[in-house]
Amino acid sequence: MSLAATLDPADLRHRIWYGVVPMQIVLAPDECTSFDNVEPFYINVPRISYIPLHFASITGYFRPYLRSSEFAESVEWWLDFEGVPLRWNWPVGLLYDLYTGLDPTQAENLDYDSHLPWTVVLHHSNFPIDTLLRLRSLQDVTDHWVNSVKEADFIRRGNANTVMNLSKADSNDMWAGVEGHDFDKFWTVARKLLPSDPLSLRHIPIKIYLPSSNKVLQSVVSPSLSPREPHTLGTALHTHLPELFPSRRTCLLARPLLHGVVLSMSIPLAELLYECMYTDGYLHICIAMIS
Repeated sequence: MSLAATLDPADLRHRIWYGVVPMQIVLAPDECTSFDNVEPFYINVPRISYIPLHFASITGYFRPYLRSSEFAESVEWWLDFEGVPLRWNWPVGLLYDLYTGLDPTQAENLDYDSHLPWTVVLHHSNFPIDTLLRLRSLQDVTDHWVNSVKEADFIRRGNANTVMNLSKADSNDMWAGVEGHDFDKFWTVARKLLPSDPLSLRHIPIKIYLPSSNKVLQSVVSPSLSPREPHTLGTALHTHLPELFPSRRTCLLARPLLHGVVLSMSIPLAELLYECMYTDGYLHICIAMIS
C-alpha cells in the first residue's frame, strides 16, 4: 500500500497515532524460577511509543515467576528480537519495521503475518552495554526524548528557541501525551513547533535506517530544491543513497517505509514531516529491500 495523499491531514495523524504493534513477550529462561514454560505476555504497543513505558505492565505479569521479585520494580530490563538487542530509545514502530525487514507490498503472502504478534524476549541480566544505552530510570526515557525534540527543532529552524520557549505546562503536556498516548494533549502543543508554511523550514529532521545494519544515515536535507521545486522523498533518497535508489521516481532495489507503510517517492518531504513525524519531531524512515 502507499501513503494516501488524499487523506485529510487530521485523519492521517490519527491513523498514525493509533497504530499498534501486537507483541508477544517471552520471559528469558535464566530470569525464571519455574522449569515449566511461562505463558507469554501479550500487549498492543503504540507504534509511536517507547518500550520502557510498558515495562510496569510487562514485569507485573511476570512477577510470580521472576528469580527475584525485586526485579519487577526495576526498569533495567531489555528485549531482544532473534538475538538482537532492541534499543529502548527508538520508537516501537521503527524497531519493528527495521528488524523484521518486512515489505508491506507483500502483505498478501501467507508468510507475511508470521511476525505477528511480534515475539521478543525479555531479559534483566547480562545487560548489553556495548549495544544499548544504560537505562537507570524512566526519567532517562523522558530526557532522551526531550533532547531529540530539541535537536529536531534546531534542524528545522537553525535554533531550538521554539522548544526552549515553551511554557513548563506545555512541555509537560507534550511528554504526558506521549507517555499516556493522548493524541490531543500531544498535538495541541506539537503544532506550535511547526511554522505555518512547511517550505519556510531550514532543513528536514530525517533519519534513514538501512536494512541488516546498525547504520543510520542522517543528512542535511532542505525542504526544496529550488523556489519552484520541493524536495521529495525520491530526490532525497536518490541524492543520499544512489546505490539503493538509482531512480528518483521509481523504487527499483528498495522501498522506503514509515509507520509500516510504503511511501510514494513523489511525496514532498516537508509535507511528510508535518503529518507523519514521530513524536520526537523526526521522520524515521526504514529501507526495505525488494525481494
